[in-house]
Amino acid sequence: MTDFVLDTHACIASLVAPKKLGSKAHRAMKNVEAGHGVAWVPAAVVAELVLLRELGRIGIGFSDIKTAMEQASGLRFLPLDLRQLDEFVALGAIRDAFDRLIVSASRALNAKLVTKDDNLQDLGLVQTIWS
Repeated sequence: MTDFVLDTHACIASLVAPKKLGSKAHRAMKNVEAGHGVAWVPAAVVAELVLLRELGRIGIGFSDIKTAMEQASGLRFLPLDLRQLDEFVALGAIRDAFDRLIVSASRALNAKLVTKDDNLQDLGLVQTIWS
């Protein structure tokens, strides 16, 4: 079984527009749906989704993500813990706090990061998948 960490964009796409996922990301989410993996949604992603909803940039909100996690056994919430914060401290080169927390979550779990973000892919700090 493979663990994946979803970044904010991947989480939104998975919930409302799965066809917008890259081919490898789409395949990974299909495997999660089939019970062959876990897709973790870090606390930072949930917080960013709330902020984006408040700014009117996305239509889904906290209740939508909660419902999705309740209905999909392979989609799980990842609370922020000390292991992630240890990684966060070590990743000072990542200036965006949300990106830094998301990469920290991926590193703490030794999970693949599902992200379209070229900057995160290019860092080489975690294994990423998208297209």
